Amino acid sequence: MLLLRRSRVLGATSVRIGKRSISEALGKGTRSSRGSYRHITDKLQALELAGFIRSDDTNRLGTAYAVCAPREVPSIRERLEAEANVSPSEADHFRDPERRKALFERDRWRCRYCGRAVSPEDATLDHVVPQHAGGAHSAENLATSCLMCNSIKSGRTYEEAAPLILERLRSTSVGQP
Repeated sequence: MLLLRRSRVLGATSVRIGKRSISEALGKGTRSSRGSYRHITDKLQALELAGFIRSDDTNRLGTAYAVCAPREVPSIRERLEAEANVSPSEADHFRDPERRKALFERDRWRCRYCGRAVSPEDATLDHVVPQHAGGAHSAENLATSCLMCNSIKSGRTYEEAAPLILERLRSTSVGQP
């Protein structure tokens, strides 16, 4: 984090710093086990091995370290590529705002359980197959729901929640023409 801050604050692609300066910046004396040159060397080597930094030449002012952009780090690049290759049905429709909106529009902004209209302020997405039972964040497993029906259904299947939802509908429609 220190190298990242120093390189970005200075607006440079690399930062030249010595191990003593790293130790002092971290508030550790070089005599302590966490501030020792060996410890700092081990951490820098681990970061370089993982691809987070690249070291360049060393002179009396220290070693030049380049902090790699996320796409340059092999483990992050692999993860980004894997996420890009996810099929639309496997994509996270629950957390992605654009996909959430598309699901609300698919269901015509109506609660799938009670049929009431929902608005952007009170619309929720319910997992038809609950998450604890292996339900995914896929479009096929998400349904537009009003907050009340989603609360009633909670972690239940529709079959388990239907009597409770029907009871709510009956109790709210009593006294209405």
